[in-house]
Amino acid sequence: MRNSRILLLCAALAAAGCATPAPPAGLAMPAPDEARAASLLAGYLLATGWTVRLADEALVAASRGDEVIRLEPVLDAEGLDRVIVSRSWRRAEDATDDALQAFALELNEALNVGQFRAADEGLVLQASLPFLENLDPLLLDAFLVYMAEVRFAVLQVQGERRLLAPVEGAAASR
Repeated sequence: MRNSRILLLCAALAAAGCATPAPPAGLAMPAPDEARAASLLAGYLLATGWTVRLADEALVAASRGDEVIRLEPVLDAEGLDRVIVSRSWRRAEDATDDALQAFALELNEALNVGQFRAADEGLVLQASLPFLENLDPLLLDAFLVYMAEVRFAVLQVQGERRLLAPVEGAAASR
């Protein structure tokens, strides 16, 4: 008799747990308010150790050590949302514009990780992280680590050429 009461209680608790709505996981992005979403991203990055500033109404510039990223939420009230993440590397002092442009094209052919382009300050990689309404912080963190780790592939393609300024220290790889 006692066992049946315990089983009945466990079944009732399990059913109640299924009926209780779970809180939304992650950062709820308020489509189509990209400026507010950028503020949410900035607050999250600030809380996780990044130095952050809003570079534009809907553009977050963040840095940690030698790493510099820019995040721009692109929200669609009807469907798929994304955050466009740009990571940049400073050019070496003696790298020419033509050499850096050719290197960006070479990287686009060799690596399938995003879009590389040459810029005044150096090399820029741009990729996007898609999501639906809620951006999972673990997914964002993993994506940012992935974007930071791409530098190893970039350095491998660069080889002996010195087109990018050296990045030193453990902070550069995260």
